[in-house]
Formats: sequence, C-alpha cells, structure tokens
Amino acid sequence: MGAAGITCSCSEMSAKGKTGILIDLDKVPLREQNMNPYEIMLSESQERMLMVLRPGAEDQARRVFEKWELDFSVIGRVTNTGQIVLKKDGQIAAAVPVKPLADGISYQRTWVDPPTPPELPPLPSILPNPLESLSELIGGRDLSSRKWIWEQYDHTVMADTIIGPGSDCAVMRIHSTNKAIAISTDCTPRYCLADPRLGGSQAVAECWRNLTSVGANPLAVTDCLNFGNPEKPE
Repeated sequence: MGAAGITCSCSEMSAKGKTGILIDLDKVPLREQNMNPYEIMLSESQERMLMVLRPGAEDQARRVFEKWELDFSVIGRVTNTGQIVLKKDGQIAAAVPVKPLADGISYQRTWVDPPTPPELPPLPSILPNPLESLSELIGGRDLSSRKWIWEQYDHTVMADTIIGPGSDCAVMRIHSTNKAIAISTDCTPRYCLADPRLGGSQAVAECWRNLTSVGANPLAVTDCLNFGNPEKPE
C-alpha cells in the first residue's frame, strides 16, 4: 500500500470486483498506537499489504507470513453491499459507496500531438585507421562493461537464479517449484530521441525477443514512466 493506504487498496479492489467490503479497524496491525479511523485508513507509512483470500485459506496464508516473520491479520471480509464499511470499537465509523470513491474525478484535458522531434545529428564517421576505430569503440561508454553494476549485488540468493547477469534475459525459479519467471529490460535511447513512439515500440519488441530467446511466454510489460504535466496540451 502506497498513497492513500488502506482506503485506496480496498476501494479499488471492491470496485473492480463489484462488491463491498467490511473492515474491522481494531484488527489492523499498527506501529503507532491510539490512531483514529481517519489516520489508519490514510496512513501511507505502515508498510502493509492487502489481499483477498478464498474462504478457508487464511491459515495457509498465515503460515507464509509467519515463515518470513511478518505480521498477519484478517481485518475484514468481502460483502455484497456495494459499500466500504469501517468498524472501530464495535461501532460503525464510516460507510461509503464504493463506486464513487474508487472512480474519483475524471478530467478531460485538451491535447495536441507533440512537435516533430528534431533531426538527429549524423553518427560520427568511421576513422580511416581500423586500429584507431577499434580503440575508439572500446573506449566508448556504449560498449563498456556493466559488470561493475551487477557484481555489487548477490544474484544467487536462495539459489533460485537460473540465468543470471550477462544474458539478454534473467530467469528466476519460483522458490520450491518447477516454475520460473523471465525478466528483461531494454531500450535504445537514440531511437526514442529520434521518434519516441517508434522508439518505445522498438523497446517493447526488443524485450519480447529477449524473453522468447529463453523460451519464455511474454505476459506483461511496464514502462516505469513518470509522465509530464497533463495541463500542458503537448
């Protein structure tokens, strides 16, 4: 849970599932004592996770959390009321319809196509002397080794790394199973500078090729972008 704490998590999940939810705030693990319902629901610093379990799976989930020495508490249940109902000290502290809380406000901003990117300067010409060209390439940042980055981290924790640094794609075993997940990150900045849309497409295609090269089935993508000011039409 990040911004808006439990409020954000339970309202969005309830809205997505077209259900309601009942939360007993007396069962929420707290680091700070004597927090009121408002503070518990909006706290962003509690480092909590919220999940919906199938009925009867509580003990199984509890064992996983206790294995990793994490707090675990059943704080509520899914309902069919279409509302988020909060209880504190046996009393109803709040009851709010899910849909308007989760939907929030939708802005319709004006927008225009961004300006055409400026033409990139030509690539430097190859030096006439092959040895000088080779020396120039070896000394450039684009071809330098990245070992100094990934050698700082232990990528063999719990022995679940199947394909590690140096490959086009990392493969990690899901602990204690025969399943694995493949992960790739890639981008060609020059392509994105020349044409952001095509450069972005190329980055996705490159990661897709990296994943398929190890036999993985690409399932999801994230761009990790923080977009600009939506009040600026471009």
